[in-house]
Amino acid sequence: MERERLREDRIHGNAMYPVSVYPDIQQLNGDSILDCHWHDEMEFTMVTHGSAVFQIDMNRIEVKAGEAIFVHRGEIHAGTLRGTEPCIFSSIVFHSDLLGSQSFDTVQEKFIAPIIRKNVRLPSHIMPDEAWGAEVLEYLKCIFADHAAGAVTCEMTTKAYLYLMFACMYEHRKQLPLKGSVHGGSPDKVERLKSVLGYIHKRYPEPLKLKELAEEANMSEGHFCRFFKQMVQKSPVDYINYYRVQQACLQLEHTDHKIVDIAMDVGFEHLSYFITTFKKHKHTTPSHYRKMFTHNLTLEPDSLNQLI
Repeated sequence: MERERLREDRIHGNAMYPVSVYPDIQQLNGDSILDCHWHDEMEFTMVTHGSAVFQIDMNRIEVKAGEAIFVHRGEIHAGTLRGTEPCIFSSIVFHSDLLGSQSFDTVQEKFIAPIIRKNVRLPSHIMPDEAWGAEVLEYLKCIFADHAAGAVTCEMTTKAYLYLMFACMYEHRKQLPLKGSVHGGSPDKVERLKSVLGYIHKRYPEPLKLKELAEEANMSEGHFCRFFKQMVQKSPVDYINYYRVQQACLQLEHTDHKIVDIAMDVGFEHLSYFITTFKKHKHTTPSHYRKMFTHNLTLEPDSLNQLI
């Protein structure tokens, strides 16, 4: 399926404990916090400093320090920096198997299964203004603290806290009549976006034409450009260049390839245009970026961008 191209292939945790925790991820410059992607796991992300704008399917949510988002399984999501202040956030990504039991009991039937099937939608934006939100945020802080401290019982307490969090959120659920997320827009639009982004992520080293992207989405070129800008907040060309820069960063960090070769590898035909585009997104040159990474100076965590 085309949508599989955008699917994240990282394994979160293991079969015995399908959980990954990413503490204190810092975004100091540039605009992107998370690349557009999706996965079968659920996710909580909490901002602890600064603010960010997260996109979940077709919804955009401004999240300030002390607030969090919840991402249902299969939802496409991304994040951008809000303002000029650095942003720090932590995330937990977990498979629904963690909340399962050996037998299909009442908890599975009444609460967990409807969430997994997306017959029920839990709140995406969690704020401390209401009692239930404050409670969920406290449990989330406890999960991050237990993992950071390497608590002996962190696997057990994490599972317990997640159950408590879902119980708090379930009181504020939205019942959906059909399978699939319909909150905030048509599921068809989300699937088209997944297909187009997957196409870009697979073919970014090649010359990409607007016509072929529009055909991938089964739209006219004009309609596609408006659709893409509405969904991603970038034009198709801007997003392609941004994604190529992200891939270039990985090569700068982990290889000794010449910068001109990296530029060609990720799809730029001219070195000068690559450097100009790189500076636009990273506020530094490719060579200086590599030096900073080599000397372990503070950098935007581009590699982590693709893990969550």
